[in-house]
Amino acid sequence: MKKVFSIALLIFAFAGAYAREKANMDQIRADYYFTHMAFSKAIPYYEKLAADSGNVQTFSRLGDCYRLTGNAQQAAEWYKKALSYAKYGEIILLRYGQMLMQLQQYDSAAKWLRQYQETNPTEVRVANLIAACKSAPERIKTAKGTPQLLPFNTDRSEFGPTLWNGQLVFCADTAININKKKSDWLGGAYYNIYSVSCDANGNCGDEFNTLGTSKDMNIRWHDGPASFNAAGDTMYFTRTRYSSKFFDRGSLPNKDSTVVLEMMMATDLESDNKFHRVRPFRFNNRNFSVAHPTISPDGNTLVFTSTMRGSGSDLYLCRRNKLGKWLKPQNLGKNVNTEGEEVFPHFINDSTLLFASDGHEGLGGLDIYISHLDKETSTFQKPQNLGAPFNSSYDDMSMAIFPDLSGGYFSSNRPAETAGDNIWFFRR
Repeated sequence: MKKVFSIALLIFAFAGAYAREKANMDQIRADYYFTHMAFSKAIPYYEKLAADSGNVQTFSRLGDCYRLTGNAQQAAEWYKKALSYAKYGEIILLRYGQMLMQLQQYDSAAKWLRQYQETNPTEVRVANLIAACKSAPERIKTAKGTPQLLPFNTDRSEFGPTLWNGQLVFCADTAININKKKSDWLGGAYYNIYSVSCDANGNCGDEFNTLGTSKDMNIRWHDGPASFNAAGDTMYFTRTRYSSKFFDRGSLPNKDSTVVLEMMMATDLESDNKFHRVRPFRFNNRNFSVAHPTISPDGNTLVFTSTMRGSGSDLYLCRRNKLGKWLKPQNLGKNVNTEGEEVFPHFINDSTLLFASDGHEGLGGLDIYISHLDKETSTFQKPQNLGAPFNSSYDDMSMAIFPDLSGGYFSSNRPAETAGDNIWFFRR
């Protein structure tokens, strides 16, 4: 009997050791995928850990994973669980408030944002968000007009619309079934740049074309979104920083293990409507992202988003000198940039800029804003929110307007017939 009892103890000990080892491996895998921005892959491992013996870090990271993959409901639920612990990072207060805003629970959002503000009283972003919780319901209620969901949208992501030679150009991970590696961030294919014919009323064809050559563009990693000069013979676009060398082929993380984005310039447009030369922007940097470029109609000003200040994304401006050389980037300043994310700029004309932000007073998530250049001071003025129906409590971004200002396109992940980011058409 004693021998049987000893064997039973030994079995239980082995089982316990195996369970601990498995949990340790799940933790290692979850943390690895998270730090390498493979959020879709990290989720199932963190959920296993949460079910077994959850803690504040597991819950908060699950919230981050769902937030960064576009699921506000799940993100809010996990942030709420993280806040049930005595010791939580105060950033969770901010993230939980932001997710509640996306879910249009503005009163609850304001409560949590005020708690965050108590220890961050000088942060402009949180003051804007609290003000937005009061103003957003009325802005949504008084919305006029209804944007049109374009029929080519899918349940994956289509975003970053822009206009080029009578074509609608956009970025997507599903428009054409080509052999491309999957993105670990969202779980779909990496992005390509496509074009499709659309008329002034938003009626688009069903024949999609990829831009560039298979060698130089729409490579195995992310390409897009894009912007074009007025002549249409030069394209500026975003690309994942990567190496094509045999032994280290793939995306290249920086010293903090973060994969950064770069700006590329495509030229040599041939009669086949393809760009045949691609080269990097001179101010790309291995330690931070340079992305989402837009070029002014006169071709002398370039605005892009960058993480060069170390946290969040700001908008920067480069001017071209008489020799055609791009000068050192300049931050657009506090009128435009906040502690949050400023992304997807788009020039309407040489002195009017559209962009998306989650740090100004809005409706929730990213909203689209307009800012005008003060030529006397050479600074962009305080931006105005475009309001509903262009903006919603979800992420609204990357607007492109027709030259005659009669209408245009924008992207949003608001609830629709198709999931994910979709492209919408509007008339003024």
